[in-house]
Amino acid sequence: MESCPNIGGKEIRKRWMTGYASLAITVLSFIYIIINDIGLYRLFIFFPAVVMTIALLEALDKTCIVNAFFGIKNMGQKNQRERDLDFLKTQRSKSMIITFKGTVLALIITFVAYLI
Repeated sequence: MESCPNIGGKEIRKRWMTGYASLAITVLSFIYIIINDIGLYRLFIFFPAVVMTIALLEALDKTCIVNAFFGIKNMGQKNQRERDLDFLKTQRSKSMIITFKGTVLALIITFVAYLI
C-alpha cells in the first residue's frame, strides 16, 4: 500500500514524544508488576501500551487515525481538507491497520504482563 501521509513536522514529533512517554510508563509498570504481585490490576498495563503502540505506529506511518477519519491533514501549518479521494481512502485504510496493529501489540504486552 502506498504512503499518503496526513501529518508532518510538529505533529510527528508529538506522536514520537507521546509514544516514548507511554513506553516509559509501560516499562515502569512492567517493572512494578515484576517486583510486586498485584493480581488482576496488571491488566491495566493495556492502557499505556495501546497509547504507546498507536502513537509510535502513527509516527512511523505519518498517518493520524483521527485526521484520516475526519478527512483532514496537518502537514505543519494548519488543518486542511483532503481533496484527493484516493489519498483519503488510503489514509483511512492505513488508520484501520494502525489501530488493529496497535491493539494487537498492546494485547500481547498485556498478556505477557499477566503471565509474569
